[in-house]
Amino acid sequence: MLCAGLAGCGLTPGGPETEIDTTTTGSITPTVPTATRTVVEAVAPSDWEHIRLTASTFIPGSANGEIIDWTNPDTGSNGTLSPVRTAQMESDGRKCRAFALTVSDVRGIRRYKGDACRATDGMWQLFEVVPEDSALL
Repeated sequence: MLCAGLAGCGLTPGGPETEIDTTTTGSITPTVPTATRTVVEAVAPSDWEHIRLTASTFIPGSANGEIIDWTNPDTGSNGTLSPVRTAQMESDGRKCRAFALTVSDVRGIRRYKGDACRATDGMWQLFEVVPEDSALL
């Protein structure tokens, strides 16, 4: 009897034929499912800028495996950046160094890997940043 009474809580009024109204009213913004987001979309743009600035400041002189902290006070996000190999000259003139990255934000903690490259004009950019694993830490 108790189970039958609780089962009624999960029933949809009107039965299975009832359609669900999926109209967006503007109060809640529809989101892209995490599985279909790109790496860039999964991290706030200002976080990427803080990561890039940290990479350009500390990666050139850091030892392999050294852990460099980064923080974005605007979003509250933070994480670590760690060079994993010595810088190498690419065929296009960029000097690149592979790194490991963690991002801790409202979505959880995620790991990435990529390359920080300094172009011939001296500007640093992040290239080929990909999730290191699909699970949140």
